[in-house]
Amino acid sequence: MGYTTASSRQAGCAAWRSAWAAAVVLLIGVLPVVATDIEGVQPAALDQPRVNVMLRRDPRQLPLAGKAGTDLLDLMEAKPKAKKTYNISAFLDTGASGMVISAKTADAMGILRATVRSATTGQMQRVLFHDVGVGGTDRFEVSEPLYVAMAAYAPGTDTEDPGRDYRMLPWAMRAQVGPLGGGAGLLEALVGSLDVMGMPTMAGKVVVIDPKPVNGFDDTLRTYVYEARTPYNAAQAKRNPGIPPMNRHVKLSYASFGRFTQTVPASGPGPTLGRNPFIGPDPLAKAGAMADGTPPVTIVHGGKSSVGSWLLDTGAAVSMISTKQAAAVGITYGQAGGLLSEPVLTGVAKEKQFTLTVGGIGGGKKSAGFYVDELRVQTMERDVLVYKQAPVLVCDITVSDPKTGEKYTLDGVFGMNFLVASAKLTEGLLPDIGKLTEGPFDWVVFDEPNGVLGVQLRRP
Repeated sequence: MGYTTASSRQAGCAAWRSAWAAAVVLLIGVLPVVATDIEGVQPAALDQPRVNVMLRRDPRQLPLAGKAGTDLLDLMEAKPKAKKTYNISAFLDTGASGMVISAKTADAMGILRATVRSATTGQMQRVLFHDVGVGGTDRFEVSEPLYVAMAAYAPGTDTEDPGRDYRMLPWAMRAQVGPLGGGAGLLEALVGSLDVMGMPTMAGKVVVIDPKPVNGFDDTLRTYVYEARTPYNAAQAKRNPGIPPMNRHVKLSYASFGRFTQTVPASGPGPTLGRNPFIGPDPLAKAGAMADGTPPVTIVHGGKSSVGSWLLDTGAAVSMISTKQAAAVGITYGQAGGLLSEPVLTGVAKEKQFTLTVGGIGGGKKSAGFYVDELRVQTMERDVLVYKQAPVLVCDITVSDPKTGEKYTLDGVFGMNFLVASAKLTEGLLPDIGKLTEGPFDWVVFDEPNGVLGVQLRRP
């Protein structure tokens, strides 16, 4: 039969390896996609992530300080108040493009507002910033440049010593101060100042959320902000865990909404803005909705389905879909019966609907919701997270480009009720205790630099 040279043996091995690799690729291509069912999620999350914050004008100086205010809840609970505080307890909100400091907090801390000289009067005037949210557009002032230092929202965090548990971001940023229209007035009257750390404060960081304490329905989330690649320390899991390992990962895209905002006058300094994360492809990409290949969220209801890019919003207690997405699965709004009537949906039984008022920029908006048969989120492990009977409000959040008039409506908002313990709420009352549901995950991680939402499925 002849003989085989070294070169021919190598060629034979190379051919075999190529054939084997092709077979593996083919096999992987036909492997079934598995699914993890998640059941029992209720319309509203029992908590949202927060962080402790200190602000400085100069990184070499002490943080800004102010007298602690007295909120309605403080009066009800008869809490003693300190004479002076450096710390701000703020929501950590991936749905916020910027950092928002309430006027109440800004005044207490002595935060200055940005000003410019008017081209017409020659007088100095405050810079205004127009932003949009669930309730429409609202106006803000713009702060002086500030350095932000954040510390964990967890028991044992030292909120008095600026040099102990706080880690300062290396750049100064300007905040939105307000809103001026009073959209958050009622909530502020109840819970105090509404301060928000948005995407600029998470740039290059990894946010770790421990949702397990909320499963007792009497505690709060633990939230930590780390440098990338901070190792996990199981011995410090309840105090300073580092970044725990995740067993499911959801690929994210980012979209910038800066062009839908407006600074007045245009020559004035605007607030620092960042990109917002989406489960699904960048919805504002010029090349088309599915351009970047990020798997979208899929909803299935009544035998119909629809896909979309949903804003990953840690600042949202509830989740929402647009009227267009709802219509794609046969759900629309019916005619209102009067000024005081509840919003109602057609295409779903009345007893399977719920209503909630969602507050935010622009004020509050009351909407109706329903339980979609399935909400599907694709993971990088080819395991689809399938939320059964997933509660969603039907609510349009629309932004408009002030220069071109172009409008865009979010397909959906993926809120915290899909990530942590949740409850069915009745408007104006406490949660229905019979509808409290534990969260589906032991850990939730938002990896901003890598564009990944990681979750650790709860141990049975």
